[in-house]
Amino acid sequence: MSHIIANIGLLVALCSICVTGAAVNKYSFLDTDTSSTCPSLDDANLLTHSQLIARLTNSCRYDSLDPPTALTDDGQEGPVDVYARFYINVLKNLDSSDLQFSVQGLLQLRYFDSRLAFAQYAPNRKQAIVGEASLRDVLWLPHIFLANEQSSSVMGINDQDVLTTISPDGMVIISARIQATLYCWMNFRNFPFDEQSCTTVLESWMYNTSLLQLHWEPENAVSFDTQLQLTEYDLLNSTYNESIRISDAFSMTHGALVGNYSTLSFTVVLTREVGYYVMDYFLPSIMIVAISWVSFWLQADQTPARTTLGCTTLLSFITLSQSQEKNLSKVSYITMSEVWFLVCTFFIFGSLVEFAFVNTIWRRNNNLELKKRTTKYIVKSTFVPNLKRAKQRSFNRSQSSLSSCSLDKSATNGGSNNTVITIETPIIIADGLSRGNSSLSLNDNATTDGGSTMQLTQTPPRSNQTFATMTPKEVSLWIDRKMRFVFPLAFIVFNALFWTLVYCL
Repeated sequence: MSHIIANIGLLVALCSICVTGAAVNKYSFLDTDTSSTCPSLDDANLLTHSQLIARLTNSCRYDSLDPPTALTDDGQEGPVDVYARFYINVLKNLDSSDLQFSVQGLLQLRYFDSRLAFAQYAPNRKQAIVGEASLRDVLWLPHIFLANEQSSSVMGINDQDVLTTISPDGMVIISARIQATLYCWMNFRNFPFDEQSCTTVLESWMYNTSLLQLHWEPENAVSFDTQLQLTEYDLLNSTYNESIRISDAFSMTHGALVGNYSTLSFTVVLTREVGYYVMDYFLPSIMIVAISWVSFWLQADQTPARTTLGCTTLLSFITLSQSQEKNLSKVSYITMSEVWFLVCTFFIFGSLVEFAFVNTIWRRNNNLELKKRTTKYIVKSTFVPNLKRAKQRSFNRSQSSLSSCSLDKSATNGGSNNTVITIETPIIIADGLSRGNSSLSLNDNATTDGGSTMQLTQTPPRSNQTFATMTPKEVSLWIDRKMRFVFPLAFIVFNALFWTLVYCL
């Protein structure tokens, strides 16, 4: 019975040793050397790639939680240098409403890990060890994340497209095909003549600058596919930069970790193609504004035609402007497109206001008295009420009434004294214009039909004499003729200022 118990104990011990050895490394089942402590690398030339990796990454030699160390010039341990390269295949969907864009490309990380160098153990091996996800899982990897990502993933049909390469000198290269949707903080002040700078930020997550530092590759750090095409934008250039992100109790960019973290960023500068907006928005808006000027060739009494034309052009223009604004996110500042549509709306609304004004003048009953038929006096007499002229007319009418009463009283008394009668009457002068401020004096010594003599005296003309008269219809037609030139000229001046501001400033 004791022999049976001893055999069972020996069997349990052997099983525990086997389980422990299997848990140490997932590649241990490929290792032919089942010796106790640390597998030997003396026969590295005869091992397969899987066996060589299993022995190099054995727990006695390698810890995947510890980053590799590098020696500085003075022999001190320093941070590991990780070099990055990004090859962009697709750049698309620069969404103005959601402030984001999508990128697809190949991200490559390169660093040196002396623990994986096998040249001294297998000098005959000149080729690098190449593997996929299974090889990557047993290695230490720098944890790099996209700081401004909305979503990201590693591309692949069956498995993730990740390529791991280990050189004989211990150089590790990790390549992965990724696609990511990133935030881009766009500025639309010059929309649709804007330039956007969209940045991609790569940042170390776990290790601060004392353990890991990120660098761009010295050559071709960021490159683009020669077949890369954009629909709405044109790629001008790209820039890349290396910086440090500070994480503390206030920023909380790395959770509870505090320190300085290495950061890489590259920015693509894109300019918007304006051909679509010119053909679909700017040219139609110019045509709608020009159509609103047709009302200046219609008479002021044609109310249905001019009202229908003005309201139709205004509503059509508002619909056009709203359809353009749907492609833009809601921003608090004024964009260049909003300036354009706002001024064009003022021009269309101005044509409606002009019709209302000339129609009001057309329906007046009183003629317009002018000194001259010039723009100055027509505008002054039309827009500025002349109270002094109204008072003068009232005074002349009262004076005429008083003179008539005096004349009747004198005739009743016998008319022995000299009587002067002032008669307000227009005198026709040579040019056919009327002068209404002349007066006649009648003296009983003057010669009349009754044997008396009449003396004519002319008082000096007043300063507010009128030399011309215009009917309300003539004033309305004169305003319409002037507006036919004022509105197009003002719109041309606005266009000159607008396009100069867009392209020259």
